[in-house]
Amino acid sequence: MKSLLLAAAVSAGLFSATANVTGDWAISGDVQGYPISETCTFTQTDAKLAGTCTNAGKSYATTGTIDDNKVVYKHGGEYQGDALTLTYTGTIGDDGNYSGAIYVDPLAVNGSFAAKKAAAAK
Repeated sequence: MKSLLLAAAVSAGLFSATANVTGDWAISGDVQGYPISETCTFTQTDAKLAGTCTNAGKSYATTGTIDDNKVVYKHGGEYQGDALTLTYTGTIGDDGNYSGAIYVDPLAVNGSFAAKKAAAAK
């Protein structure tokens, strides 16, 4: 009987599957007073993300994962000529957008961000 109820709940959509973040995103945020503004294009295969993020005219290869409504991805960056790795950890909201924290390695500083799905071109 329990398996029948579980099957009915799944088919009724009561349990959410992993969200899909494939597409273009506008990312804005702040890391200790330094604004973040970039566009990212993701392709999602199962729970894996791949793509590129562009910031200040430079593109960086991006990899990550998605598990239910949690998105984690990282890409390179640069500050005063030094290479950085930016790791974004966010949660997808009911509106389909996501937000969360940025960690910058090797500087060991944190920030926050918000990601909004870019409007489709017509």
